[in-house]
Amino acid sequence: MFRKISILTALICAVLFALLLLSPASYVGTYGVGADAGGMFMVRRASPMFLGFAVMLWLARNAGPSPLRGALSCGIAVAFAGVALTGMFEYLRGVASAAILIAAAGEMLIAVLFARAAKA
Repeated sequence: MFRKISILTALICAVLFALLLLSPASYVGTYGVGADAGGMFMVRRASPMFLGFAVMLWLARNAGPSPLRGALSCGIAVAFAGVALTGMFEYLRGVASAAILIAAAGEMLIAVLFARAAKA
């Protein structure tokens, strides 16, 4: 299971990296949020973190069960759960549209899968 979710999540993170770096306004606009200079600055600054996740997950995709793989899985689970929860929070605050809930569901699924992988 770790290999499959690592490959899929690495690909998702690589696409997010490119999108956030090259077209931050279109990404932010997907969720009904206005794109101002400060927001675009932060989105671009965050984009390399997704590239880092993509590289780590791609390189670790063949790792067998170990404390290091468990730590990586736990870290990814926490990061994606955090992103999902902030998306839901911003929806409840009225900042983001309901489209954020679709993204949050996918992010939470990734978090749960990696949390399960951390225990394996």
